[in-house]
Amino acid sequence: MTQSSGGGFYSSEWLDSRLFHVIFQVLHIFSAVILIGVPFVVRYVAIPNVDGATAEEIVKDFYSVWPLIVAVVLFMSGFFNFMFANRGSGNTFLGSFFSRFGIPVIIKIALLLIIDVISIGLGTSEDMRADHEMWLITLMTLGLVALIIATVLHRGNLEIKSNSQ
Repeated sequence: MTQSSGGGFYSSEWLDSRLFHVIFQVLHIFSAVILIGVPFVVRYVAIPNVDGATAEEIVKDFYSVWPLIVAVVLFMSGFFNFMFANRGSGNTFLGSFFSRFGIPVIIKIALLLIIDVISIGLGTSEDMRADHEMWLITLMTLGLVALIIATVLHRGNLEIKSNSQ
């Protein structure tokens, strides 16, 4: 993956593999669904009919290890998807982050970090678990914001084209 004069940073042969592209897309979508979906499951399925102490234990169990694993899979699969999206662009690696596709990626990475810090806090901090309702709603909101950014800004614009002449 060295920079060449013709294709830029993204001129490697393996980036042309459709199989790798599909695998990383599936991994990315699956890990994003888990990261965004777990707070909904915990809030609306796992803890609605239990007392406060049991709810804190459930939150602690759900948020013990999975945020780190899912965040690593999400970040790595997103990184490779970013490379697939930029193949043949002629951009340098850093230059591609300032392209129309790169800005939403930077925003999603920032949201991923915030979501992961809150998730780890829910697993380790008794104070955060005591107020788990607010933190779960915060995680759900941040997850939905990340999902909106991922779907709306994925192609780099917010244009709505009209079919009328």
